[in-house]
Amino acid sequence: MWLIRWALLAALWLGLTDTHTFPELVTGAVVAALGATLAGLVARPGPPRTLTKALAVLTVGPRRLLHPLVRLVADTGLLSAALWRQLARRQPVRGSFRATRRPPDSALKSSAGRVIVESWGSLSCNRYVVGIDEDDVLLVHELVRSDAPLDPLGRS
Repeated sequence: MWLIRWALLAALWLGLTDTHTFPELVTGAVVAALGATLAGLVARPGPPRTLTKALAVLTVGPRRLLHPLVRLVADTGLLSAALWRQLARRQPVRGSFRATRRPPDSALKSSAGRVIVESWGSLSCNRYVVGIDEDDVLLVHELVRSDAPLDPLGRS
């Protein structure tokens, strides 16, 4: 397994540097060896268990997965209006933190589900998902307060 990791990392080094000079090849071999060793130290023994949990996120459906993209367009208009108010009218625009309890959803309970919720929730320009705690409370920072649900993949 170490040799496979080393070969893949060495190939990545060659692809990124795009040179075949001897010093670059030696450096790439050493860096690939370090990377393969470190990857071997952090790898868990046994078969991978995260693939099925990561694929379970797809069971939430395309409508819920594409909802943050729709919010991206809507929030762009919302922030443009806030920018206009700030610059032209000199009205202060203040952000706020909001929290909500997420409904139980077995597909989004895994680490992969949390990563998807946090990254897709931070996709729109108005919101940033700060995190999800152990009690499934979602903390979000909004630049301009909106009435849209906080959970980006929540049921509509």
